[in-house]
Amino acid sequence: MSSTVLVSDLPSNCESSYVFTELRLQEDEIEEVYTQAGGGESVWIVFKAPELAATFENDHKGYHFGATGKKITTSFWTEAIPETATNRYSDFVRARDHQIDSRTVEITGLPEKHTLSDMNKLLESVRDQYVEATKQNQHLNPTDYGYYEPINILQVKTPDPGVGLLQLAQPWMAVEIVRQYAGTYWKNATLNARCVPDEEMDKLLVKEPSATDVSLFVRGVKVGISSKEVREIFKGFPITDVNILPGKTFCFVVVQQAHANPILAQFKNGVKWQGCTIKVDLSDKDKRKKKAEFGMGSATTFAAPTFAAPAPLPPTDITDLKLENLPYDVTDYKIRTLFEGFVVYKVVIKQGYAFVGIPTGEVGAAIDMLNETMIGAQYIKAKVAHPRKK
Repeated sequence: MSSTVLVSDLPSNCESSYVFTELRLQEDEIEEVYTQAGGGESVWIVFKAPELAATFENDHKGYHFGATGKKITTSFWTEAIPETATNRYSDFVRARDHQIDSRTVEITGLPEKHTLSDMNKLLESVRDQYVEATKQNQHLNPTDYGYYEPINILQVKTPDPGVGLLQLAQPWMAVEIVRQYAGTYWKNATLNARCVPDEEMDKLLVKEPSATDVSLFVRGVKVGISSKEVREIFKGFPITDVNILPGKTFCFVVVQQAHANPILAQFKNGVKWQGCTIKVDLSDKDKRKKKAEFGMGSATTFAAPTFAAPAPLPPTDITDLKLENLPYDVTDYKIRTLFEGFVVYKVVIKQGYAFVGIPTGEVGAAIDMLNETMIGAQYIKAKVAHPRKK
């Protein structure tokens, strides 16, 4: 009798870790669980004894799998495990249980569209736990039954489509997040989670601009370029920050003033990178700043080819969003950071809420991204602001 059972007709993209959890397999009964690389609709489960395999196969005939309730098929497997079945549960456990000392977690397998808003939805339960514990001002003794210390998520960012980074208050919190989400099946894919160096998050965080920061307008990049790739273009130059606009063939990089001149000189006539011609100019903001400092006709060390800036939208094409439940100390810069990737025409801050004017065509995407985002320990709400009745 075979010790291996083939389980077929699983939901797509199932990996060994998710199958192990959903089928409630016991580690003391299992030799190994295999799936195709990247997951698939079939899994090979190798039991430690033929009797265990027989019991499992009999108990799971017509079993409805996971949240989708899809009916699976089980059968004994007498051949060698296919060479393409390289995803092993033992590898997942080894990686999950050996994390680096870090406060930053990388989650992969998220939807490529609306990654940030989807990640915020994924983390709702963790944040709710923290907010509730904060409200109750919990100070329990670690020996008390049911004691837990809430997991505090400090930052959430998306470096690339389908990839999320979150930074927590303590390294042990990062490990708990990894154990909670690694191998979770969510939105038709198996998620993976691992601790990564804190520098991965640090280089994504938008820093408050200093007086010596210069914003450069970078043209010719491919749509969907990542922050990492932009930094690769400017390899050798210290980049303070990168601002990528979804669906655009341009982006902005922030550098110290001392590094702006060498970059402008090197990219003046365009530089080839992965089939693209990359050109760099001062952003409109810094052009205006330099004109104010040196006069309209004065030559400056920042001289660079000019380009036509897009005309501002007429007022009828601007919609005000109202952000509610904001911390009272929120700043204009913090709000503009939330709208990274969107054109912002105005920001008006009141106590606990704010109005932000953006292009009407971007309202849906902005609300989808911002709703349920946290600032500090507070969820913010975004909605269209209706004109005041007279």
